[in-house]
Parts: sequence; C-alpha cells; structure tokens
Amino acid sequence: MRTCVGCRRRDAQDALLRVVAVRDPDVTTRWRLAPDERRRAPGRGAYVHPDPECLQSAIARRAFGRALRLPAGSEVEVTTVQEQLRRWS
Repeated sequence: MRTCVGCRRRDAQDALLRVVAVRDPDVTTRWRLAPDERRRAPGRGAYVHPDPECLQSAIARRAFGRALRLPAGSEVEVTTVQEQLRRWS
C-alpha cells in the first residue's frame, strides 16, 4: 500500500505511478520528475495515481518536493510525468 501525493488516498502499489527526481545538470536548484514504471530507479520515490487531477493537485500543493525531500526553493519540472499520464489515458 502506498499513498498518492495528489489526493492522499492509499492504494495498491501497482495502481500508482512511481516518480523520482533527477537533478538538472545545468542548474543545481532545478529537478526533473521522471516516471519510474519498473519501480527500480535508485533514490526516494513518490507515488501518484495515473489521473491528471491527482497530478495537478500534487503540483498545486507542492507535494513532490516534500515527498522526495528536495531542498527548499527547488524548481520541479513535471512535463515528462504529464506526457506519461497522457500516454496511459
């Protein structure tokens, strides 16, 4: 069981998309969220339902930064995750 960072509901791990943060090599305060479908990427992961509403809620609440324990004031790029959710739909 995992908790979606968007809606805060608990669900089975296979019903959620795992997301990890990858540092932007050009800017130290910018992070890119990357979907981890195989759930094997190293580091801390956050889980979100494959639903655009959950993703938008997580972005609005700045939940990814907290869940992934990113430094305060970090920019988070989410376009890769948004594209992945569009492909799933």
